[in-house]
Amino acid sequence: MIESFLPLHPRFVHFPIALLLVGAAFVAGGLLRPGATERWLWAGRWLIFLGWIGVIVAGITGLVDQSQASDTPAVRDTINLHITAGIALLIVFGLALYWPLKDKRLWRAGSRPWSYLALLLLGVLLVLVEGWLGGQLVYTLGVGVR
Repeated sequence: MIESFLPLHPRFVHFPIALLLVGAAFVAGGLLRPGATERWLWAGRWLIFLGWIGVIVAGITGLVDQSQASDTPAVRDTINLHITAGIALLIVFGLALYWPLKDKRLWRAGSRPWSYLALLLLGVLLVLVEGWLGGQLVYTLGVGVR
């Protein structure tokens, strides 16, 4: 019965991707748009937080599903890159969540925190790399395809 639900990982990756990308866009819009309200930043931070939690869940299900993947060098190397990018994704968006808590002046009116926006851009790029590596695993290497 449980085998009908496998693989689990693809079922848990799409929401974190969307939440992180939209959250980063909201925060960037809140920081760059002159008339943006504090609600943009608040909504963006919550979306990033929910996406970050989702990445943890997706990572756990990915590790569970990894045992079902073939043990060829190409699959193993791509999975290792996928895991490494996932850990980097957790770190970057974790820093994006922590930084405003540590430095309350980061989002003060009129400031343009370019280093924070660069961190968000790095996070967005990592999301894209993760998605590309996941696509390579499924569509090129056939992982999780019956």
